This record gives sequence, structure tokens and C-alpha cells, in this order.
Amino acid sequence: MTHKLQDNTEANNTKATSALARALLLLPLAAFIAGCSSEAKVAQDIARPVKVTVVGETVNGRTLTYSGVVRPRIETAVGFRVAGKIVERLVNAGDRVEVGQVIAQLDDTDLRLAENSAKAAVDAARSRRDMARDNLERGKALLPQQTISQVVYDTRRNEMDAAAAALESAEAQLRQASNAASYATLRADKAGLVTSVTAEPGQVVNIGQPVITLAHLGETEVAVAVPEQDAGFLTIGQQTSVTLWAGPRKSVAGSIREIAGQADPASRTYAIRVAVSGAPPTMRFGMTASVTLRIGDEASALVLPVAALTDGDGNPAVFVVDPMKQTVRKTPVTVGGPAENGVRIASGLNAGDVVVTGGVQFLRDGMPVRVPHDHQPARSGNQV
Repeated sequence: MTHKLQDNTEANNTKATSALARALLLLPLAAFIAGCSSEAKVAQDIARPVKVTVVGETVNGRTLTYSGVVRPRIETAVGFRVAGKIVERLVNAGDRVEVGQVIAQLDDTDLRLAENSAKAAVDAARSRRDMARDNLERGKALLPQQTISQVVYDTRRNEMDAAAAALESAEAQLRQASNAASYATLRADKAGLVTSVTAEPGQVVNIGQPVITLAHLGETEVAVAVPEQDAGFLTIGQQTSVTLWAGPRKSVAGSIREIAGQADPASRTYAIRVAVSGAPPTMRFGMTASVTLRIGDEASALVLPVAALTDGDGNPAVFVVDPMKQTVRKTPVTVGGPAENGVRIASGLNAGDVVVTGGVQFLRDGMPVRVPHDHQPARSGNQV
């Protein structure tokens, strides 16, 4: 009996010891859980610092920049007006030519022979005309005396008219032969710059076959290709700014002179010609240039940086700061398209709203935030 009592006592002591050990083990775990809950609560109450921007005034246009190539307004392929063999070419690519300067020379042997033949034909026709005129004059003196008949006199007059017409024809052929002989010397009819050479001495060329390409001086343009979505906003005479990629980054004024009536079938872009007024000496044909112009837009909108946008149930949204509560409010917005410094907001915001522009992925509706103390309202797109 005594042994049973001792065994029960020992069992009870063992159970009590085990319960005490379990309680001691659970105390740190409960303290850890309580600490985590406290830390989470503290983290929720801490205001997160954010970068913000103030929504400013609306914009009514966009600034566009396109790449273009400096071109002359008029570029002519110059060739001979007669066929022949080139015996001399006096200019090279890059040379500057003046009005009347000799460019190339053909072998004019056959042309000179044709000219001499025409001269001989003129002399013969003139002799026949003179003889017919003398016969007509004698007939006029003999006709009143009835020494010759009226028929003979009329015949002499007809011969005179035919001889005069033949002389005029021969003289015209002579002028034509003389012109052909002069065409053997190719001269520049405009001052310009030789941009390319397509014929060499010893080569036989046809009538009109290009020998050189001449860019006329005095009128410089920039050729650009504008996408069809922007071409509709451009007008003749619209002012632009042209900047060369090479050399000093100095802009010159320009204006749109020509807009293609049809888009290029391959690129679906419209060819635009921008006339440059007062082109600097450093602007050479073939250089690459940037053409900047401003176009009006069909809708006005507020502008925000792209980083301000976040997802709001599948639609664009932004976080607007409540200046009194220092919390953020997720606000759905309607995006109107790209802008010069971000995106255009068509609806959902008002001018003067303070919008978060950095770290929006870590925010939630109603979260407290901390904005810079020196924050002042600024125009749209300026971050602080």
C-alpha cells in the first residue's frame, strides 16, 4: 500500500514538472509573437517618404523631333544636248562651278563638218536667190515694152520667191548646225556644287545622258519623313528649328516649304521639305540634321511622369496626397496619350493635385506618407 502511494506521488510530480517545462518553453514563443504583432503595428503607423509632383496647367501641343538630310532645293542632272565622245571633263565631284563655266567637251569634228556643209548650202542658196532677183529686175524693165510676155515675167517672179525661201531654209539649217557644234561644249547654266560625276573622258554618251549632278546654290533644305499620324498637323510655312548633328550644336530657323501629297507606299511616311533661312557655311549637302517643330493637339490634358501611374483594378490610377491627413488616395485616371515630358491625363485629376511619382508600387489606399518639407507647388512635370 505504501509503495502504491509513493508511485502515485512520483507520477504526479513528473506530470507537474512536464507541464511547467512546456509552459516555460511557450513563454518565449508567445513573447516573440507579441513582438512581431507590435512591430507590424508600428510598421503600419510609420509614414513612408515619397517623391511627389504638383499637377500644373494644361498643354495644347507637342514638340516633335525628326531626323533629316540636308539637300539642295534644286539638283539637276547635267548632260550634253548632242551625242558624241567625251574628250575632256574639267570638273570633279565637290567642285564649285559658276555660270558659263565649261564642264566637259565632246569631239566636235563631225559637228563642225556639218556646220561647214550648212554654210556652203547657204552660199549656194544665196547665189540662186541673187540670180533670180536679177532676172526679175530685168523682166520688170522689159515687160512694159512687151519684149517679154506676162507669163515669162510671172515665172521669173516665182523663181525669185522660191530662191528666197530656199535661202531662208539653208540659213535656218546653218543656225541649227552652229548650235549643235556649240553644244559640244557643256557649260553650267547655274552656279552650284558638283555632287556626283557619272561620265568619264573617252565615253560615248547619248543626248541628255547625265555627265554630272549639279546642286544649285543659294537654297538649302532638309528632307524629313513624317509619320502619317503627325503629318495631318503640319502646314506649309510652319516654323521649325534645324540643328546639325555634326559640328557646333547651333540651331537655325526653318519653315516647311513642301508636304508630299501621297505617303510613301513602303514606309507610310510623308516627305517633308524644310527650307533653311540663312544656312551656315558648316551646313553641307548630305549632312544629318534634327528638325524640331511643335504641333497642336486635338485635346488638352494634364501632364504627369510615367512613374506616377499604377494599376487600379485593371485601369490606370495614381496616388493623390491628402495635404491635411498626409495620406494617399488611389485615384483612377484616363490617359490621353504620350506627352513631351510624360503622359497626358485626360480626366481624373485637377490642377494643383499633389501626386506621388516614386515608389507607387509600395503604397496602398489610405497609407500615411511623408512629403518633403520644402515642397512648393510647381508647374506640371517638375519633380521635387
